[in-house]
Amino acid sequence: MEPREVAEIVIDRVVDYCQHNSGDGILECLADHSPDQLDIFIDGYLKEEEAKELDKAIENSDNFWDEVKKEYEALWKAWIITKVANFLGDEIDLTLYSIIDNPNLDNDCKARRLKAYAEVLDKFGDAVLRALQERKPLSESDLDYWFTQLGDIAFGVKNYNYYEEFGYYLGYYDSLDDSDKLDLLNILLDNIDNAFYDINDELRELGALTNNNS
Repeated sequence: MEPREVAEIVIDRVVDYCQHNSGDGILECLADHSPDQLDIFIDGYLKEEEAKELDKAIENSDNFWDEVKKEYEALWKAWIITKVANFLGDEIDLTLYSIIDNPNLDNDCKARRLKAYAEVLDKFGDAVLRALQERKPLSESDLDYWFTQLGDIAFGVKNYNYYEEFGYYLGYYDSLDDSDKLDLLNILLDNIDNAFYDINDELRELGALTNNNS
């Protein structure tokens, strides 16, 4: 086996365990399987023959194990980055659809709130794009500001579950290095762009509904 192949086998089985069998959340589970713990848990994710092949490869090469760890770390980071970015994207969807699906808002009120939301989201997207262009990631407090702004518009009153939820994910964001933060922001920008499609579709529908009712 090559180092990359070993790393791929292990990360696939770790992710499967974290998604389906762990009693913890997937991020906590992935954190428990960090690269610096690989030598402790790797045997639990390899079949007997695979473990023997790995031991033999390590015996025959001075740097094989180091390469396995390097490859695993790259794959592990990619999973953390993608998961945190998508969880934050889910928080954007949560706030947006708290407006779209709110039965207590009439069409005019819903349209006004969506336009206000879109204005903040546009500024948020500009800040993310600028960070990517300048290769200088937004800070945790920057992201906290923008998610708080979106939540305030969406809910009208403080929704503490929401603030705790995105704050939890931002803690993982803050633990990443600058390069990884930029990778995460690049994924998050796609989520922001997708939210604009939903906003525009809803505003068009609200316009049609308003015309039909006039």
